[in-house]
Formats: sequence, C-alpha cells, structure tokens
Amino acid sequence: MSLSSNLVSLLCCLFISFSLFSQELFIGSAGEVSVVPGHYLYLDNDVTIDASGNLIAQSNASSSASLLVSGSVTGKITYKRYIPDTNWHLVAPPVSGQAIPTFVGDSANGVTSHPSNGSFAVAYYQNTNNAGERWTYHHASPSAANQETLTDFVNGQGYSTNRTSAGEFTFKGGMLTTDVTVALTTVSGSHYWSSVGNPYPAYLPANSNAEETNVLGQNINVFDPSYAGLYFWDGTAYQVINQISDALHIAPGQAFMVRAKDDSETFTFTKSLTSHQTGTDSFYRNANTTPNIVVSLFNGTQTKTTEIKYLANTTTGLDVGYDAGAYQDGQPEFSLNTHLITDSTGLDFMLQCLPNNNYEDLVVPLSVGANANIELSFNVASSNLPQGLNIYLEDKKKNTLEDITSSPYQVTTTQQLNGIGRFYLHTSFSVLSTEDLASSLSSINMYTTEKYTLRITGLENQDTSTIVVYDILGKQVFTQAFTATNVNDIALPISLKTGIYLVNLSSMKGVVSKKIMIK
Repeated sequence: MSLSSNLVSLLCCLFISFSLFSQELFIGSAGEVSVVPGHYLYLDNDVTIDASGNLIAQSNASSSASLLVSGSVTGKITYKRYIPDTNWHLVAPPVSGQAIPTFVGDSANGVTSHPSNGSFAVAYYQNTNNAGERWTYHHASPSAANQETLTDFVNGQGYSTNRTSAGEFTFKGGMLTTDVTVALTTVSGSHYWSSVGNPYPAYLPANSNAEETNVLGQNINVFDPSYAGLYFWDGTAYQVINQISDALHIAPGQAFMVRAKDDSETFTFTKSLTSHQTGTDSFYRNANTTPNIVVSLFNGTQTKTTEIKYLANTTTGLDVGYDAGAYQDGQPEFSLNTHLITDSTGLDFMLQCLPNNNYEDLVVPLSVGANANIELSFNVASSNLPQGLNIYLEDKKKNTLEDITSSPYQVTTTQQLNGIGRFYLHTSFSVLSTEDLASSLSSINMYTTEKYTLRITGLENQDTSTIVVYDILGKQVFTQAFTATNVNDIALPISLKTGIYLVNLSSMKGVVSKKIMIK
C-alpha cells in the first residue's frame, strides 16, 4: 500500500512497512522514521532532520529499503547494510561524511581486527601498491605499505570489509542528492583497477537488461574495452556483470571493481537513475539463461571456472561490453580462463561471448595456471545448448581429445602451466577424434605480446613451420623457419616501424595469414 500527504512532521517514532509518498518531511527532536527492508520512502520536495531525530533505512538477507528524495536533505540519515556472513564483501557507504575511525570503533558494526598487526577490515584499493598489497587497511598507527589511518569514507568509492559475524553495518551521514563522480587514477604503473560503489540509499540499474539507461552504459567509454563490466565479489570469486547478464540493480551499499582504459578517467553515478526494487536483494549477481558452457578446473583443494556464452550478433573477437577479461592482481598460481578465438592480444578472459551458430568451427583456447606435479580435473556444465552438441577437451601435449560432456578429464602436470597452448575446447554434433584435428587451422593464433615479440599458438609439436612478414605495401621485411612447440615466441627485428603488418604462417597443417600491429 502507499500513503501520500503534503507534509509529514514527526516528533515520535514511525516504522514504515509500506511505501510512503510525501511532498515534504520534517523529523523533529527525538522523532524517528524507520523504513523496513523491501519498502521505500519517496519525498517529492525537501527533508529536514533534527540533530536528535532519525531517518533510518534498513536491509536484511533478502531485501533493502530505499530512500528517494527529489529536493534537498538537511540533517543526517542512517542506513543499516546487512552483511549475510563472515566472508569479505565489497561495500560502499550509502551516506556522506561517515568517519571511518568512528565506524570501526562502533562494536555493533563487528568490524574484524587483525590480532597481531592492529589493522581493521576496512580497506580501500590502492592500485599503485605492489601486487598482493593493494587493499590498504585502516590502522591507528600504520607501519606497512598497505596500512593507513583513514579518515572519512569517500563518496562512490568501494571498500573491502569483513564482519566477525553476520549482522548490520550502520552508516550515518548526509544523503547525497546529486550525481557522484569518482576519479579512477593511477599515479604510476599500469594496474588500472579501482573499487567503486553505489553511493545512494536506493538502487541503481547495472546493465541494459535492467534499464535502457544504466551504470554500465553511461560509463562504457571509461573502461578498458577488454574489461567493460562491473566485477562483483561473491564471497569467493569475482563475478562480472555486463550487457549479456540478466537484469541487475545495484543494491544500496554494494561496491564492485572496474578497470579503466588509462591512468586518468572519471566514473559517474547518476542520481536520476535511482529507484526502489523489490524481491531478492542481489548483493552481487543473478543467474542467466543464455546458452552457455562453464568449464571448471579442480586441483584437489580449489576450483576455478571460466564461462562461454553463445548469442546472436557477437563475434569470435572482442565484443565490448560482452566479453570480460579476468581480474588479476599479479600472476595467479592457480587459474582457468580463455583467450579470444580471433584477434587475441594475449589477455585472459573470464567470460567470452561467441556466435550461437557454427559451433563446430569454434575452438576456444584455455589458459591454465597450475603448479607442476598436480592432478587436475576438467569438468563442464552447460545449459540451453542445442540438443546433441558434445563438448571435447583437446590436450596437445598428450595428443588426446576427450568428450567431457558428462565425465571429467584428469591429467597430472609434469611442469608448471602458465597460459595457453596446451588445452583447447571443441564443440561438435558428431564424434571427434585427433585425426579430425590434424589438418584444422582453427586453433592457430598469432599476436604480439611485446612490441617486437610475435607469439604463435595452436601448432603441433615438432611441426616444421615458417613465417614471412610483409609491411602494408606488400614488401617482405622478415622471414624465419622454426620447429613448433605449443607456444612459440618469435623475436621480430627492432628495425620494424610502428604500424600494421601481414604475417603468413606455413606449417604442415596449411597456410594461415593474420594482420598484427606493432605499437
């Protein structure tokens, strides 16, 4: 139900367990308005809250309250952000001016503290720190690079947090009624990741399936094209939300990771996009019904996954806002990702979107990170694929091709794995064998990893091969013969100028031509 009035003036307590519309709101001394989870308070004008009054919005494990104000807000609001467990969560303050020392000092917030080094589990992401030390924790007397004495929470910035038990984080401060911008800067280095989050006590549409105008779409030109998505931490791993994902509205207090395209960009949260949403409080991600394959890799203690989705109007190259590169803080010891089928630049992707036709021509390189002498188990789970489509895993080192549609493929590593070249994923309606792949050129890829290093993958071991490089005018500028391995790095002449070149590769499989860019 809803209630409308021209003026609500409160000197006592009121719990809103329904939706309330009003033109103005005044909360006097000792007065209190509390909006329970799943409901909202909408004010079409100004709000005034006495210094001893309270305007409170609450959330729980299944829903969140919303505060929506079109005018100004004088005084402080309180938002209670429910945290469902003792996992780490990315949180953004849905108020302004909340002091971090006060926040961690409130025992009711249950902020975890480190027993030996005195730091608290409230940290911002400092992307210029060394890998593994980028989360910088609040500390009264910092003594390490990833410790600081933090002051107020920054509007629109995300923080890594941890509670000693499930419960509420209580934020108290001003209510933001204008757009919020967050500087995505990297003073030095090239690690362009930042943590940002919803700064409002209401929901924001994450992607185009939620609303035509949305957070992802409004910031699409800010992102590195290979990482055009919102990366939500689900308690154990990052999950990406982009334009292929189901509709998602970002809950009040929800934060996430983003990767900028360079060292100085600005991320914008638009106040006019705020709304209230009912139903389950998605504090990171919804399911998706698009045809997909999820490949998982188990090393005896951990499981890593990578996802492939199939839909119309996508390509085998980079589809901005659909393909999503993997978040990595340094070189992971254990990982599973894919590389783009065409026009790869050597990046790992946690999500790759491919056309929903010609399945049998789509050969996906798997990028695996694992230590030597480890037993690995590859599994797949799929949904909404065409009937009769089987999934095969090719192991080039063992020269095997296994149907893993319903049973895993197990292998023990004899050396450390770090990237692509050994494992490939095939899909086919017919029974495949290694003989079927002997003459296939579909797994061969060529790209530059550094300015003068050409990487060639997908060839068979001991394959006698030759490359010939031509400039844009058709003049031959380099040639080299080599005996192939799964991954081949060819040093190009440093005399080559910046520009586009054509590489012809001749092997026992046939001839492949690709354009490369030397930057």
